[in-house]
Amino acid sequence: MKKLFILLALCICFNIQSVYADYLPYAEPPVEQVCKKTVVVIDYARKKNVRTDAVFCNGRLCIPIDEAAENMGGEWRYAYNTYSVRLGGKREFFNCNTGSNRPEICTFEGKAYISVYELAESFGFCISADIGKNKISILECRCSSVIPVSAGEGKEAYIRLEDIAADGMDTAVTPKYTADMLLKLRFTAQYLYERGQEYYVAWIPVYADPAAAYWNDVSSDTGLYNSYFLYVMDYIADHGGHIGLHGYTHQYGDTVSGEGWEWGSNTLYGTNDQQRRMILAKQAAAKLGYKTEFFEFPHYGATTSQLLMAEHYFDVIYQSFPNESRKNVLTYTERSGKKVYYIPTPAGYVANTEDNSIFDKIDQCSKNGCTMSLYYHPVIDRDMISVSIKEDKIIWYYSPNGKLPQIVNKITEMGYRFSDLG
Repeated sequence: MKKLFILLALCICFNIQSVYADYLPYAEPPVEQVCKKTVVVIDYARKKNVRTDAVFCNGRLCIPIDEAAENMGGEWRYAYNTYSVRLGGKREFFNCNTGSNRPEICTFEGKAYISVYELAESFGFCISADIGKNKISILECRCSSVIPVSAGEGKEAYIRLEDIAADGMDTAVTPKYTADMLLKLRFTAQYLYERGQEYYVAWIPVYADPAAAYWNDVSSDTGLYNSYFLYVMDYIADHGGHIGLHGYTHQYGDTVSGEGWEWGSNTLYGTNDQQRRMILAKQAAAKLGYKTEFFEFPHYGATTSQLLMAEHYFDVIYQSFPNESRKNVLTYTERSGKKVYYIPTPAGYVANTEDNSIFDKIDQCSKNGCTMSLYYHPVIDRDMISVSIKEDKIIWYYSPNGKLPQIVNKITEMGYRFSDLG
């Protein structure tokens, strides 16, 4: 009997390895700078309506460093492959070679360009975008209220910002993430960061609307809107956000991204195509310099074989483990030959602006000993975040009546803190 058990275990192990040997290999894209010329109009604090020859570098809007420093009332220097910019009494340094696909400085046709995100963030500015006018404004950034500080330590909890997609240029639908909402998403991230909370972001790498023949891949398609989307994503990645992949397009057939499925028992894609979509999603993140921290199946639709497929390509899967006794707690499995974590969301989500059931679900989650975990669509608090421009400043305010501030207050009072697996 003992020999039979050992033989069975070896067979199972061999079968898993054989299945894994059949998976398509993942190849990390190279670290490189891909640049494309563009022209954009810029409002600086000291100079308005400046028509600027710029470049999109790995999707980011980058502007000439000499012009940027001069128009912002500062100065720049170059030495030892590093640029420095001084504004007021502050000097910041920017590297030409960072070994990442997120450039600080890019060189194109002999000229140095600086990422507007790196420039703005380093000196406390925010970027506002008017896509219709092909214009950005680099403005001082202020919050009009004091953001309460949460407890520094607490029991671990998890929150996921759901369905983040670059849909703002799809004229066939009412997009969720227009430029205005992207700015509010940036302030949502800042609110969480300043409250000492970490958070996961479920990003749909490619937005697709087949009926409108619209396809937007921010890792390869350039434009002011896409660069603004990446401006916000870069802020998220640097301020407590942990970016993951919510499918590749989160749709199939004629459905729109965010609404349709992609995997599951009724998927239109064969096994190889399913693997390719996971690989393409992961490569899209890597091309932009983002670390992929989890994978989430659209609508949690996944068969057993698809879960094993995801375990091959990712170390964290954001859904309940398919075992009744472990489905509501953070757990891991080594059935695929490596440790893969499953993060459930037993506290559920906020359905709409009128939905207050989340607070009862949080209470029940704690009472039942579940992992404190939930997800939330940032667009729900669209009207709870006000943004205005006054005297060359962006003034923003997140109402404490918003669902997210109420959720953070609730879990803080219960002794929790939103965290990550690290």
